[in-house]
Amino acid sequence: MSSHDKLFFSIVIPVYNSAGTLAENLKSIADQSYVDFEIVFVDGGSTDETLKIIHHFEIEKGHIRTRLLSEPDKGIYDAMNKGLDLAQGEWVYFMGCDDRFCSLSILAQVASEIANEDLDLVYGNVEGAVSGIRYIYNTLSKVLSVGIHHQSVFYRRSLFNELGKYDLRFKIASDYHFTLKVFLSNRYKTKYIDLDIAYYGEDGYSSRHFDYKLFSGHYRLLAKAHQIGELEDQQKCLNDSVYYCLHLALRKRSLPTAWSNLLYYIFTAKHLSLLDKIKTVYAMLARTLRPYRQDGL
Repeated sequence: MSSHDKLFFSIVIPVYNSAGTLAENLKSIADQSYVDFEIVFVDGGSTDETLKIIHHFEIEKGHIRTRLLSEPDKGIYDAMNKGLDLAQGEWVYFMGCDDRFCSLSILAQVASEIANEDLDLVYGNVEGAVSGIRYIYNTLSKVLSVGIHHQSVFYRRSLFNELGKYDLRFKIASDYHFTLKVFLSNRYKTKYIDLDIAYYGEDGYSSRHFDYKLFSGHYRLLAKAHQIGELEDQQKCLNDSVYYCLHLALRKRSLPTAWSNLLYYIFTAKHLSLLDKIKTVYAMLARTLRPYRQDGL
């Protein structure tokens, strides 16, 4: 492909020892009716058959444009950032090696939506590949309060030039952190489409862990953007954020972040009474000073 060719979609796939699921993932991409896309593979140094599967795919599907970078990385978001550096599409979609598109017309339908409006971010629904649970983010309140699956979102590439790439401080939910920055700015236009985008693999790292560091500052992010009023349950968001601060203190993780967020809530949150604030600070101090035990007791 020459350097002046313009692509519409870049599908970025971080891989690491992904041989067990990668072939099915690639089939769901290769069979798409819409063909104006590239696949960007970012391999973290696989030792199984992952690279062999990729090379076989490149030979068998020579008409599909691909890029491959294989080197150690600092985690999935570092790999995604490397993928962004390689991506040449106007729009970027991130896909796990155990995800797959829900139908053969997903890219065509999303491209059609984009063609009809001047958009910066388009998102739909996802379904758990094993559980069958559908996740639908059809209101702003849902996006702001409970998060949004990465596999549901298509980003205009220029967003990453303007807002920066994924923040490596957040190991599990940096994608949600970035997506929030888009939704919390009035500069960008987002659109929900009632379309099941992908079946997402439920055995990935993010499915088994939680980003307490990011969500300890969840209420703070929304409050500073003056978007708390968009939530259906403002009190729950605050209570959860305070709990995550306490959790971090108990486990001696990200203490400066936890304390910074907690003090913000103590001094600014309107949904905490004076007694609640006193009790919360005491609880935070007790957890900070208490020796850590694996069982959390």
